[in-house]
Amino acid sequence: MELANQFSYLLFGLGTLVALTAVLRWRRVAWRPVLLIGLLVVTVFTAGFLALRPGVSDVTDAAEAQALIGDGKPTLLEFYSNYCAGCMAVRPQVDALIAELGDTFNVLRIDIHTPVGRELRRVYGFTYSPEFVLFDADGRETWRSNSPPPAAELARISAGEITNTIQ
Repeated sequence: MELANQFSYLLFGLGTLVALTAVLRWRRVAWRPVLLIGLLVVTVFTAGFLALRPGVSDVTDAAEAQALIGDGKPTLLEFYSNYCAGCMAVRPQVDALIAELGDTFNVLRIDIHTPVGRELRRVYGFTYSPEFVLFDADGRETWRSNSPPPAAELARISAGEITNTIQ
């Protein structure tokens, strides 16, 4: 099991609450303010967890993803996490890229915290999020990076050119 995963947020929140309570009681703060501060901490961490909970992947199982990769259309595979600041930062750029691609590419957005995401991480050698992998129409990996693919790379793959610029 990984040390930092979707459950580490909950453990961090609980640890913060316990540590804050211990420090406040050590400083001899009365129980009423300690309870109010504790309630505030729980509310903030609960709101954060609800905002950052695992997302939904575009496919329901690894076989479905592998069937789309190499089905005659190029494929953009994105591994992401709602707990990843880098993933959240590039999200608007990726959304614009996907809108621009239209139906010329298969696009698979895979949340690494879902069961299908965990399986596909093993299959495709995931390193860290966000990770973008481009496959040609025959399902061969041609490009990989932790930043969204440049337009020139997408145009080459769309045109059927094989570049093998795996980074």
